[in-house]
Amino acid sequence: MKAGWAYMKFLCFALVLVAAIPQISLADDDIFQWKKVGGWSVAVDRTVGNGCFVVTSFEDGTVFRLGFSFTKKENPFYILIGNANWKSLESGKQYPVEFSLDRSEWTADATAVEYKDFKGLWIDFDDVGLVDEFARKLNFRATFNGKEIAAFRLKNSVAAADEMLACQKAVNATIAKRPEPPKSKDPFEGKPDTKAKSDPFEL
Repeated sequence: MKAGWAYMKFLCFALVLVAAIPQISLADDDIFQWKKVGGWSVAVDRTVGNGCFVVTSFEDGTVFRLGFSFTKKENPFYILIGNANWKSLESGKQYPVEFSLDRSEWTADATAVEYKDFKGLWIDFDDVGLVDEFARKLNFRATFNGKEIAAFRLKNSVAAADEMLACQKAVNATIAKRPEPPKSKDPFEGKPDTKAKSDPFEL
């Protein structure tokens, strides 16, 4: 079977990204803009280990975001969908949600999160193929308890995913060039106590 949109490129790149990446601050703000393309904003979020993401909003107020996350190495990708009308979501609570990209369907436990302007559902995942699906498919749909909570067309998703990849490459290159913090030259600086303690919970 022929691989879909940049599947092998994303797969190889993702395997490298899952490795330890230093979480170095690139800006004073948690999120800063990279570029806009085809109705999507591409940005960097330092709260998830300087992961790039794409985000857009729709007429009904629904926000859709997909990106890299390096705070959970076993799940280096995530999807976030939210809406200001979803006020009954309880932050931290999990909700079983069914998703579909055209005819591809899957179920996931989404965690409710709260932001300044809206509440949403955060889904971590590890399958790079889902990113490929995002780029190639046209329609996204989400349901909860059999009720449709979001449905929209993913216009220009190929260009958005390409730019997200370019963003992450640039961020990683910037981080790789950052010098390591200088080692202390103070011989009197406190050092960790290596003496064994009988109580493992003693501070």
